[in-house]
Amino acid sequence: MANHRQQQPLLVLMEDEIIHTDDHPFCSIDPTCGCHEDPELISEVYEAMLDGLITPEEATLIIQGKTL
Repeated sequence: MANHRQQQPLLVLMEDEIIHTDDHPFCSIDPTCGCHEDPELISEVYEAMLDGLITPEEATLIIQGKTL
């Protein structure tokens, strides 16, 4: 019988930088990031909600960074 040594799996840690873009100003990586409390960014989402472009639920998800 062959004596096979079980290989230990490699653990590769991958950390992406928090990315804020014009299309996605709210990050989903760090809930403590200041983007989630930025009054200017929040007011833009609020205006979109008032204009009927998004629902209140969608506005909340956008600010939480939980949208695509």
